[in-house]
Amino acid sequence: MDISGLDLNLLKAFEALYIERHVTRAGVRIGLSQSAMSGALTRLRDLFGDELFIRTPAAMQPTRRAQELALPIGRALDLLREGLGMETQEPAQYDATLTLAMTDYAAFVLLPGLIARLGAQAPRVSLHVHGMFGREEAITLLDQGEADLAIGFPVEASSRLVSHPLMQEGFSCMVRRGHPAFRQGADLAAYIGAPHLLVSPEGDRSGLVDRLLAERGLARHVALSLPQFLVAPFVIAETDLIATLSTRVARRFAGGENGLALFEPPLPLPKWTLSMMWHRRTENHAVLRWLRAQLVDLARVL
Repeated sequence: MDISGLDLNLLKAFEALYIERHVTRAGVRIGLSQSAMSGALTRLRDLFGDELFIRTPAAMQPTRRAQELALPIGRALDLLREGLGMETQEPAQYDATLTLAMTDYAAFVLLPGLIARLGAQAPRVSLHVHGMFGREEAITLLDQGEADLAIGFPVEASSRLVSHPLMQEGFSCMVRRGHPAFRQGADLAAYIGAPHLLVSPEGDRSGLVDRLLAERGLARHVALSLPQFLVAPFVIAETDLIATLSTRVARRFAGGENGLALFEPPLPLPKWTLSMMWHRRTENHAVLRWLRAQLVDLARVL
């Protein structure tokens, strides 16, 4: 392709369309009317010989060619903005709406502190949280530009995606106070003899505990599985079920008037890592770069 006559505004239009997936919203993003944005899309299609964005009932979905172009175009525009001094704003000047794909756990642990930081340092930045369950969903949301950042179980880093660890988390067991099976202590026999509640975001009927028990020739009875952890403490408080939950979650609900007690799991459970992931096309985006730094620092404090 001969780029000598390339209009830089077309690349800005492409970037806006890829982010917004909507002609009118993309136009608003870069200050163009709907008709002007439609004209830019027509010129982009002629330039690259591809439809680029296909209308669907939900949004304009990028073609494979558009997905291939998103990374180099995004990098080129970011380098140009940086070189021209357009990425030197202070956080208080940032004006953006960012989409974070988060698991329930990530939102529960990180959002309160993150919102406090935004309010103090970047009050014009708004967050939209997209619920997320598993690794494959994180990859899809980042690839399709539906999320600027994903926080949950780590995905494997690749030529497209970056994965950065935020914090490690352990496990605690939660039962109602006075549970008859644990009056004499939390031994393994009592643990596997009790009915269990399993929190499985991906809908599995077994988890890490089941795999480790199976290695010992043991098994537990999972009486209830849930996709989210927030319901678990309320079920535990009124039943004889036992839940093995992330420690930071369990501690928030235990004690006081909740009628819940915690104990260490009677079998060794490895810690797991909470990570943030992003697409490499947003590597040099100033607001996202700042937000990632805030999350790293927040996780360190936590």
